[in-house]
Amino acid sequence: MKSDIIQLFPKPIYKTIMPLDFVPITKWLNMQKMSNEGDIQNYGCQSLDTYIFSNKECEEISNYILKLVKDFGDKLGYQYEDYKFTQSWLTWKYPGQSHTSHTHANSLISGVFYYDYVDQNTPSIIFSDKEFLELQFKPYHIPNENYGFSNHAAALNVEPGMLLLFPSYLPHSVPTNTTNYIRKSLSFNIVPKKGLGVEKHLTEFLF
Repeated sequence: MKSDIIQLFPKPIYKTIMPLDFVPITKWLNMQKMSNEGDIQNYGCQSLDTYIFSNKECEEISNYILKLVKDFGDKLGYQYEDYKFTQSWLTWKYPGQSHTSHTHANSLISGVFYYDYVDQNTPSIIFSDKEFLELQFKPYHIPNENYGFSNHAAALNVEPGMLLLFPSYLPHSVPTNTTNYIRKSLSFNIVPKKGLGVEKHLTEFLF
């Protein structure tokens, strides 16, 4: 019997490697003041400045990333000419620390930039299937390597200088850092510069 399985509604993730031109920003990022290392939830340290991209030192890199955001948005069919950052912050995961699955509220596109040392053992970022997580019952299943839709979580290995952009509704987590060094990243949220929705559809929401 002939049959087909049609995979609908893929989860889009934009991946690129940042140019070496931005390596010098690492020194400035590492000078930022961080919260206490011993976080009660063991999520790691967060920069006290949660608007990192608002600093003049980040003007060049933030403008570059916004161009990538525009490219990503165009590929998703979004009808916006300009985007802007809301908050942007550093996260350091010390050995033994991790981060539970979460999404980013009040944001359209989120991103993460791995700006410091990484190697093959650096904890990955794990994206999860929101629809599966919200099921009231959980079917017993074993992922079939021949069919990608049978996987309800996917790990992306961290590469030096890697930048990821993804829909803010997509759940993601960080497994335990089993290395002897700090896993460092710069995260951010983005919205359309002029707001969301369409006036004539009565869905307009201006910021």
